Amino acid sequence: MRFAPDVIMDLTPLPEGVGGVPFTELLHGLLREGFEPEGSRRLLEEARARLGGLLRPEGVDDGGFLVEPSVLFPEQGEWWWVLQQGEARWHTRLAVADVAAVADFLRATALASTLDEVREAWPFDEAGWRDTLFAHVPHPTPWKEPSGPGIYRREHASVVIRSRTTSVLVDPIPLQRRMNHIGQAPGNLAPGRLGAVAITHGHVDHWHVPSLLSQLTDATVPVLVPQVPRPNLLTMQDFAQVLGTCGQRALAPGWGETVHVGDIRVDVLPFYGEQPAPEGPPLGEGLRSWGNCYRFTTEDFSCLLLVDSGTDPEGRMEAVVARSRRELGPVDVVLSCQREFLSPFFGGLSHYWAALPWARLRALYADHLGGRLRSATAGPSGVAEVCAAAGTRWFMPYANGFEGVGSAIRDVGWGLGEPSEAACCAAVRDHLTALGADTRVLDWSPGDVARFERGELRLDVTR
Repeated sequence: MRFAPDVIMDLTPLPEGVGGVPFTELLHGLLREGFEPEGSRRLLEEARARLGGLLRPEGVDDGGFLVEPSVLFPEQGEWWWVLQQGEARWHTRLAVADVAAVADFLRATALASTLDEVREAWPFDEAGWRDTLFAHVPHPTPWKEPSGPGIYRREHASVVIRSRTTSVLVDPIPLQRRMNHIGQAPGNLAPGRLGAVAITHGHVDHWHVPSLLSQLTDATVPVLVPQVPRPNLLTMQDFAQVLGTCGQRALAPGWGETVHVGDIRVDVLPFYGEQPAPEGPPLGEGLRSWGNCYRFTTEDFSCLLLVDSGTDPEGRMEAVVARSRRELGPVDVVLSCQREFLSPFFGGLSHYWAALPWARLRALYADHLGGRLRSATAGPSGVAEVCAAAGTRWFMPYANGFEGVGSAIRDVGWGLGEPSEAACCAAVRDHLTALGADTRVLDWSPGDVARFERGELRLDVTR
């Protein structure tokens, strides 16, 4: 069985206090004020009077943070189960001891073949049950089940890396229906087919616990997650701890470590980029969006999965892949997002400004006005530089959104009027030509498979 495409759900611990801060509203207000001290201080003072102490207007005077330490380093709050369909919304506080029962229900739903089996596993009050929550027929265009060595593209940033014997699923979000068009994403994966799941970082388009559990019908299958030294505003959950509460096995190898999943070698690489500032002084101690990039090596091919990475004050992905090349040789395929994020003024991450002190915010705003602000992600030019550094044969875009199985991505901004994936690929080609690199840029769509035979890549296209 599968959930109906209009069902929205969450199973998550919510950090205390942070949810009460209107980050987007405040960012828009600060931008309207042009980050001028008097107007910005007044805006923050008025908001603090409403919120009850979560903000620091005095940061405008001392150059420090504009939010209190309790916002920068929130305590983990209560667990919540949220289920919504149309105007009907159910939400339930969960004791930690009850989280595993909800996790078991999500696994059972994926395994069930009838509505009666799902109802039998339902762990909530009978008043919350609705037959309409579940689809009674299979998805009309299911994903191709992994059947040989290759890279299987799925929704947004999700792919299956398949060797001759083993599959690793990356960043599944088929139930993250708050993202445009994700309700059109199939969720099928034959039970028992996965050797592991790999998670890159904690943004909502990469980390969604119900989606993850719906793909993991076996609680002993390991999930590779980033290490989180300390939860903070930019990484609000300790991934391994969250999965442990759900009864799911989790592994948190450090950067530079190697894990073997069946016959797939997985090298865990640093995730530089998509931080509040692309350059300049380091963030405050403990503040970071923690993540992993990965290099997968199989008997038939190797690939670098770089997600939304790029550059930040701690490092550059170009240097990371150059080191990987020195140690393991050139890589066959690089996969990366091509969208550009002008942090910290990018609307999709509207809380990022709060992780920077006032003095740094004003400097970055001046760069923004002057057209000097660099993207925190690689963008087309950075992708080309990374491909050249990796010595890769092929570049394949991904993590640019989702518009349906077999459908090209017409807007990498999820409908915000940004370029198409094809236009981004054309820009990457131009940058590669300027660098004199031999990398071939391939266009493909969700549902397509890059298959490898005798050292060559062949696209198996879904229409």
